[in-house]
Amino acid sequence: MGRKARFVHACGAGAWLSASPRVQTLVAAHVAVVLGAGLLAVGVHQRRDVRSEPLALAAATGPGSPPVELASASAPRLTKAPARPAAAKQRAKPARRRSAPPPPRGWAYWSARIRGCESHGRPDAPADYQAQNPQSSASGAYQITDTTWAGRYGVSHASDATPEQQEAAAADLYRRHGKADWMASAPCWRSE
Repeated sequence: MGRKARFVHACGAGAWLSASPRVQTLVAAHVAVVLGAGLLAVGVHQRRDVRSEPLALAAATGPGSPPVELASASAPRLTKAPARPAAAKQRAKPARRRSAPPPPRGWAYWSARIRGCESHGRPDAPADYQAQNPQSSASGAYQITDTTWAGRYGVSHASDATPEQQEAAAADLYRRHGKADWMASAPCWRSE
């Protein structure tokens, strides 16, 4: 009976200790330090020019297949690839022609399309920096509502600002929200 009482007493002390905010803070700090040190060690290890063999994984097809090699771009390849059978060389596929990557579609691309759609309903339309929406407070080339405009540059409406100010405000909205502020006209500016 004495051992059971000591065990219950120890469990009660452990529960009290783990419920203490100070102990929880200390344990959290300890975990943060250990994880931080681990991440720092990984970062230092990855930055060093490590000359080692790439990792090899056993193939899932069976014991007779060669291992699959994993090599990083920075580590040199120290093992030779298995030789290809002569029959495989004869059936080599012709090299695929690589097409040019698509052009980047950042703000420079989207701004012109959004301006045209918001001003005139066509992605290729010229910008109308004085445009007014008759059904809302949206105005300017990007149809920015008065609440979103929020008195920028000391004017109440986007259409009262200069084209440069409207461009700067729209670019700022794009940086913060992406194209979300113009989703109502997305079918127009997404069309090719």
